[in-house]
Amino acid sequence: MGKYWKLLGEYDAETSTYSACAGAAQSSPYTPIENAKLIGLRVMPASTAATTLFEAVQFKLTCSTFKPNSIEVGGIGNGLRTAPAMAQPVIDYAIDQPVQAGVPITVEARNIAGTPVTVQVFLWGEFVS
Repeated sequence: MGKYWKLLGEYDAETSTYSACAGAAQSSPYTPIENAKLIGLRVMPASTAATTLFEAVQFKLTCSTFKPNSIEVGGIGNGLRTAPAMAQPVIDYAIDQPVQAGVPITVEARNIAGTPVTVQVFLWGEFVS
């Protein structure tokens, strides 16, 4: 049994409605490379710039094989990133969802609080095979 992490999506937008993760590091959809089980999600905000203003984000993962069809998790920021700044909080979620090789997972996100500026948040998935 192998355990590993994969970058599922990079959200770098200021929208308040769901939009596909389209960051350069990992865009949507994410397609698993093997049959495995998704056992965790990690929401990891980045400190993009001193002008970054980030309060809260919501991710939604949708896949035709998921039961239920979608998984939703959120992340929080700590406001304006002026110097010196505290580290952004990283949040881990326990998940128990089988994934199939070649079946894409749509990863979307939206801002749900504040007036976001230069938001960049990464969503990582923890898998076991």
